[in-house]
Amino acid sequence: MNKRYYIAIVATAALGMAVSMAPASAATTTPTTPTSTSSSSTSTKTTKSTKDKTQEETPAATLVSSESYGQPLPYHLKGGYVYTTSGLNKTLGAAKDFAKITWYAYKKAVIDRSAQGKGNSVWYYVKSGSGKQSGWVWRGNLQDISEGTFNIAMKNSDYFKSDKIITMGDSITAGYDGYETLDAGYPTWLARYLNAKVDNAAYNGAFLCDAGDMSTPGDLGTTVNDTNFAKYNVATIAYGTNDYGHTDSTLDQIKVTLDTNIKKMKAENKNLIIYGILPLTRYDNNQNSDDVTGQGGYTMNELRSAEAEVYQANDVPYLNWQDVDPNLITDANHIDRFNDGRLHPAAKTYQLMARDIAKFMISNFPQDQIKKTTSTKKTTKSTTKTTATKKTTATKATSNY
Repeated sequence: MNKRYYIAIVATAALGMAVSMAPASAATTTPTTPTSTSSSSTSTKTTKSTKDKTQEETPAATLVSSESYGQPLPYHLKGGYVYTTSGLNKTLGAAKDFAKITWYAYKKAVIDRSAQGKGNSVWYYVKSGSGKQSGWVWRGNLQDISEGTFNIAMKNSDYFKSDKIITMGDSITAGYDGYETLDAGYPTWLARYLNAKVDNAAYNGAFLCDAGDMSTPGDLGTTVNDTNFAKYNVATIAYGTNDYGHTDSTLDQIKVTLDTNIKKMKAENKNLIIYGILPLTRYDNNQNSDDVTGQGGYTMNELRSAEAEVYQANDVPYLNWQDVDPNLITDANHIDRFNDGRLHPAAKTYQLMARDIAKFMISNFPQDQIKKTTSTKKTTKSTTKTTATKKTTATKATSNY
């Protein structure tokens, strides 16, 4: 066969294949450069109208009944979607879009989905912690923040990697809201923010000093005696508000008791990292307690100063709310931030407290005990990019609580 003729046949065959394949490729790929303005406009309109048609074709569900919650409680989304209305025919996004967001449930409702080929089911109206997102979520897709793999660990939380933390204190550390003890007190949030194991040894009504007949199993001395601190890496101490409000314990007694127990904890575990947390302001009879003399003959500010003196003498970093987060509890917001309006934080306030405490613990972590990790040793460009990504993610998660 003539060589030129053979090449021509092959070229023609190849061209024929390319032509026959072109329509299939065009059907699945959006052109990089539109051939004309009119065709581009038509394509955009078609896509938009198809989307709108799809939304319109989904009939709306019907709200049967609903009840509002006096106190919104926190959850995270483990699956499914967030719908913009109770009609459940338009989505705000999927669980993967809100992986690091805390949702608070404000309403519980029964919704009839007969129009969508399904029966009645229970749904929750939720808002993100920041208040920027809201919608409806099926109850089966919401999970308590203490469960599952909700990851909102803060930057440098790996300082606490593999550590075991014990939190000691009164009803505020226990998670009491003035009416019931919540699962989502600040120790539960600490476990999430620090990505660590946290044992909560707090007790409702507990005292720092011996309170005689009012003593509880959770008082500081009793808790220290009953705890094997060799099993823990970190401990937090948060007592004093009940001593101020309900006992005749003097400031000298408070200082001696606190000092004695800190020394005992350190003697039991010389590597134990201890953090002190000073008491929140109380609002008994709707009055700020900072400069009001309590039953023991001292003000709340004087109590804080006494505790701070002991922590400082023992080289224990202590969190003073007035320095760390002066706007957490104020004369203007205490009715909302305290669930009972007086002393015990609401669920959302507990999360804010935990965020502040976690940041404080990370900032005051002993430099000589920081663990060397593989990521710290790497200096490649890819590591730098990963670190930057993590930093951005952590910032976003915090801003959404």
